[in-house]
Amino acid sequence: MKRLIGSILRLGAGEAVSRLASFVLYAYISRAFGVELLGIVALSQTIAMYVTFGTDQGLRMIGARLVARDASAAPVIMRHVLRKRLISCAICVTLGSAYALWGPVPGNARFYVLGFVLAVIPYAFSLDWLAWGLDHFGWLGAWRGGVGLFFVLGAIAAIRTSGATLLPITIANAASTVLGAVLLWTLWRFRWQSPPSESKHEPGEIESQFRWAAVLPLGMATIFNLMFNNFDTVMLGAMTSAKEVGRYSAAYKILIVIFGTYYLLTQSLYPKLSRMKGGRQARQLLAEVLVALGILGGCLALVIAIWAAPILRIIYGADLNAIHLLRLLSFAIPMDFCAALMGTVLVSRGFDKPVLWGAGAATLCNVLMNLWLIPRLNATGAAWATLASYLVLLVVLGSSCLMQPVFLEEAPASHTVGVMGIPA
Repeated sequence: MKRLIGSILRLGAGEAVSRLASFVLYAYISRAFGVELLGIVALSQTIAMYVTFGTDQGLRMIGARLVARDASAAPVIMRHVLRKRLISCAICVTLGSAYALWGPVPGNARFYVLGFVLAVIPYAFSLDWLAWGLDHFGWLGAWRGGVGLFFVLGAIAAIRTSGATLLPITIANAASTVLGAVLLWTLWRFRWQSPPSESKHEPGEIESQFRWAAVLPLGMATIFNLMFNNFDTVMLGAMTSAKEVGRYSAAYKILIVIFGTYYLLTQSLYPKLSRMKGGRQARQLLAEVLVALGILGGCLALVIAIWAAPILRIIYGADLNAIHLLRLLSFAIPMDFCAALMGTVLVSRGFDKPVLWGAGAATLCNVLMNLWLIPRLNATGAAWATLASYLVLLVVLGSSCLMQPVFLEEAPASHTVGVMGIPA
């Protein structure tokens, strides 16, 4: 327990810095330039996030899972991760660039979306997954906090010195991504790399984990999970205006901070869940934890719903006409808490396909509901679609945790291919 708490605190310190820095940037943009510019930045970040997840394809989870079980195999695992990431990065950056230039994007946002998409390229070389799998949560937290702080401070400083707005933000984002990748490679070279030793994996086992047939289901699950979480931002940008994107993002950003704080727990648990033995006690503990998380999330949702107006004014200087949006979205908190834990448990134990099905079903619900509701209700329709899709996700993941042998006495090597069976 002490090690778990220590991991959460080390990772949390960096995450807190990153989240706070992001809030500072959003608040600065909102107060100085208005909700429309805020919407352009939010849309650019969201589309770049899709390119990032497409580049990764869930490889960070597979890599962290394997390294957590056998650190001596790290060099071999790194080669597989990098090879796959470079291929997927080339495809996804090309598609993202095409979308930025010719897709349904507000005209004044196109080149800034393109800049954020191209800034994903250095992420293909990132070793954040290695720090995660090796339990280097202090360094992982420092990496996240440092990259986020460098981006925000660099963007604000460049805006104030140059007098421009979006171009400095785009350049600062690219520079922070490059710096983050270089930092982690330096740490691997001089601190984390251990003398060669015999791997615990059977010959061919690592290769089998990185076959495209094994990687793509988890990659699709992470993409679906991302779409489920924020494809409404992309659809708002395509179907309404940058101002509506800004309103919705202002409300949703507050929830992202809460979710990010909670994900410190699930990320810290991931390597430990990958190694732990199962049994009836583990299943009972999962049920008890889910109930506790539901109650905690419900209490947080109630507090945010009551104090929505002052929360928005304190952060952004005005409520941005987003009070109703924040109240609606707050009720996703208990559902997200439970869904994130179940997804983490399933992936850590090798049951990737139920997560794919759950994320796919929730994404389909989210897209269809948004297509129906956004033309009628704008950002409010996107909020209702988010709540409906969370219900679908909970049902699918909950059923999978009950039906699949998730907590066998020994963690399975892999259920990625041929067996039924992400953190947000």
